[in-house]
Amino acid sequence: MDSPKGADGFNYTRFYGAIAPVYGLGLALLPVWRHYTQSVLPWLPPRDRVLEIGPGPGVLLTRLSRRDDTVVGLDLSPEMLGECRQRLQRAGLPQHLVNANAGQLPLASATFDAVVLTFAFSAFPDGAGVLAEIARVLRPGGVVALVDACLPSDGNWAGVQLAHLWERFGDFMRDEAALMRAIGLEIVECKEFGVFNSVRLTVGQK
Repeated sequence: MDSPKGADGFNYTRFYGAIAPVYGLGLALLPVWRHYTQSVLPWLPPRDRVLEIGPGPGVLLTRLSRRDDTVVGLDLSPEMLGECRQRLQRAGLPQHLVNANAGQLPLASATFDAVVLTFAFSAFPDGAGVLAEIARVLRPGGVVALVDACLPSDGNWAGVQLAHLWERFGDFMRDEAALMRAIGLEIVECKEFGVFNSVRLTVGQK
């Protein structure tokens, strides 16, 4: 699947390739967005090997690369990986970047201590398949930390409307904890936060 599409046929590869040059600037101008993505950090104590799937322009990837031994960024968009490469180069950090599909990770089993996804999982049509691949490449005791838009469990009207807006752009609103349990991961954290509880952090352990 070279060009994955969302629920309504939205072409994510083409979209993220087009916005790659300005995506990092957008993140810089939205501190709340950085706060959302950094909610994964308390669940990622310094580790030997970390994989970030869908790193975008590499803001979080660069931060992780400053503290962990080996950090790999995997993305289907060559343009986004180009932004990552430039950011890592400017910081004088090593570049371990892979252009590949998250549903078919070209990585050895039991390789990583942690896998992180921030606002990437909802873009994958086959969420269960992606999580199965993540579980495969995790070492025993490893964690997957995932933050994404969600359909709030309290059913508040504004949060539900935001979730529907995400769906209109082609995203998939899912119960990430249920999907993780289905492949044998233990849920160590699951919480909703942000505006109208429209963001969910889910952490599973192998």
